[in-house]
Amino acid sequence: MALDPSIIEAVSNANFKSMAELAVQNVLSHQQRLQILAEKSLAKSLESMDTQQSTEMDSASAAAISQILTKLAQTTRPETGAG
Repeated sequence: MALDPSIIEAVSNANFKSMAELAVQNVLSHQQRLQILAEKSLAKSLESMDTQQSTEMDSASAAAISQILTKLAQTTRPETGAG
């Protein structure tokens, strides 16, 4: 006895629907993973920029302090008359 064509059509439709839903789930999962990677990458870049700026500021501060100390060392004290 042959299968009724409506049964074959119903099974085919169910299989097609299942495969389409699986493909959509895979795409959504992949998109979510890409979003997580992008957020982590951005956070790492911002952290690196912050660290680099802090290091540059520390170097600039040290250079400025060094220049001030050099100027002070070159300056002669005014005479007070007490000496």
